Amino acid sequence: MKIIFICTGNTCRSPLAESYARTKFDGGEFESRGLMAFSGETSSETIDIIERESLVPPSGPSQLRPEDVADSLLLTMTEEHKMMVIQRYPGADVRMISEFAEGTKKPIADPYGGSAKEYELVYNQLKSYIDKFNL
Repeated sequence: MKIIFICTGNTCRSPLAESYARTKFDGGEFESRGLMAFSGETSSETIDIIERESLVPPSGPSQLRPEDVADSLLLTMTEEHKMMVIQRYPGADVRMISEFAEGTKKPIADPYGGSAKEYELVYNQLKSYIDKFNL
């Protein structure tokens, strides 16, 4: 099963999730996408964490496409992301990452434009959820 992590711009949260999951579950199929991906580059703060933690690099930022939805589990960072995906792709298998990991609905805040400490908090949240995946 392919898992695609989804956030707003695919530059901060979803690339971190993708990199950590690809590193933790060697051979697993993980990607990341954005709902409004306009930048061609992953944020430098995200890259700093990925390099420091020696994680597998993420794919570059890109927009969620219809072909991504067909045979993938889509994991969003917030309830709003989930609702946007359902509106665009009513048949999608989509859940918040916290729902998939532990059955809760806890959003992961967007660190975009924030401090290194905020990015670190997001990384630790994502890591704690992904560590609970039963794949």
